[in-house]
Amino acid sequence: MKSILATAAAVLALAAPSWAQSAMDTDGDGYVSMEELQTAYPDMTADNFAAMDTDADGLLSEEEVQAAQDSGALPS
Repeated sequence: MKSILATAAAVLALAAPSWAQSAMDTDGDGYVSMEELQTAYPDMTADNFAAMDTDADGLLSEEEVQAAQDSGALPS
């Protein structure tokens, strides 16, 4: 029973970042745009977005969202 609970907890922990991104990714393209981010977090500024957009392509990838959450720049 304990191993089942541990496995379930691990699966949920790993799925949380992906769920967070998919909740923001309203057009389903696999990326989060500035507009999508501001819909979820209205106080986010262009400067906040630029700091999270490490490859400067104008979109947040799953990795960039995860890094922003890990650093505390984006709530998880």
